[in-house]
Amino acid sequence: MKTPANTGMSNPSVTITSAGGLKFIATTNMGNEIFFEPSPVLGGSGKIPNPMEYYIAAIGGCAAIKTQIDLTALGTAPESVQVNVDCTRSEALPQILKTIHVTITLKGRLDDAKVAAVVKNVMTLHCPVAVMAAASAKVTWEHRVV
Repeated sequence: MKTPANTGMSNPSVTITSAGGLKFIATTNMGNEIFFEPSPVLGGSGKIPNPMEYYIAAIGGCAAIKTQIDLTALGTAPESVQVNVDCTRSEALPQILKTIHVTITLKGRLDDAKVAAVVKNVMTLHCPVAVMAAASAKVTWEHRVV
């Protein structure tokens, strides 16, 4: 399945504004607001996601969205999609992600071979967040149909 190179989406941009203390708000060029703070180790409350949590969630979110869209385009929409992302970080600074493992669990009457092909395309081509992550970490994936 081919995805057009130009999806009509604008180039993303954000403005980060202090919201007091160590809390910040990112406002996207589409007007969406994302609240974040550092992890508790660095003085955050632990009640608002930190940037690394958003990054890991973005990998899983992108994989979930593109898997749903691509399977639906093939006429085989899953009843549900769940994505788990497990990571390891390097011990030394800058403590980047070393490994990222994505598990995509789909519910429905789905052809396993079609799902495998779609998931591979999602993780290597259609999900730019996963592709960017693979530039700096070892990214692996698996899928399950239940």
